[in-house]
Amino acid sequence: MTAEPPAKRPRAKKTPATPPTPSPELETKSRPEILGVAAAGSSPPKVNTAPEEAISEQEDLPSRLQPIPPPSERMQYRAIGVVRGRYVPASEAEFNRGVMITEDGVEIETVLLGQVMNLIKKYLDLNEPHLWVVYPRTRDVDKEAVKLHLQIVGVWEPERLQQANATAADPGVNDGYFSVRGEVIFNSQEKNFVVVKIQQLPRRRGEKPKAFKLKLVGMVPMKSPGYFWDFQVQRQGTSLVVQEATTVGILPPRKIKKPKKAKARPARPQRPQRPSSPRPTSFRPVRRSPNPPLN
Repeated sequence: MTAEPPAKRPRAKKTPATPPTPSPELETKSRPEILGVAAAGSSPPKVNTAPEEAISEQEDLPSRLQPIPPPSERMQYRAIGVVRGRYVPASEAEFNRGVMITEDGVEIETVLLGQVMNLIKKYLDLNEPHLWVVYPRTRDVDKEAVKLHLQIVGVWEPERLQQANATAADPGVNDGYFSVRGEVIFNSQEKNFVVVKIQQLPRRRGEKPKAFKLKLVGMVPMKSPGYFWDFQVQRQGTSLVVQEATTVGILPPRKIKKPKKAKARPARPQRPQRPSSPRPTSFRPVRRSPNPPLN
């Protein structure tokens, strides 16, 4: 007797897999303008701001409309603020350079960054004051005085620029407010000032990251090189005065580059010395007098 072969199981038909439909909660929008304005083709500044996470559609839009958004990372370097005043360009030829005349009558050297110049010419009247979004810089004039310099990156006027849901026109911060986040590299309790180092992201691939320093009026409660701080700063005249300082954490130690050892040069081969011929023992040198002997 021969055993009957087992019956073959019918193969199941393969159906093409359909891609899962994304839930509406996971759908995200592109990052909004950091300035909170319809920038008329301008892009958000690429200075000292790390890329922010995409914001969900479920979030309230008014909470995103802020001239100074909250930091996207725990140790995000930045220095940004708002100043209300009139921008006066130096001339028509040098429209991107001029001075900022603030509400309290202080004149501060100012430059325009990016495509904000097109925004100003198209929408704004420079004879009126505006709330400008700026990057601060400080320059030492002498041992005591510090010169404030501003870089305009945008303007906070969502109603005039016809941004969607522009009813939330309140910037949420006062005139002259600055947010400074970076490493404290010097703290003088005697002279009452702090130097903060702010690291910038490279604008192009392959470039080395750059950094700049800000000098703030005030002090932190401890000598703190190597610590990352969050400063709430207020402009007073041409000075940036610390209102509140919070320690964020300790920065990782930097790698110390070892000095390159100098390559040892190969020793030069010594030339063979010629053998000197020995003088005869009977040879004696004769001294010659300058004048011949008289007879």
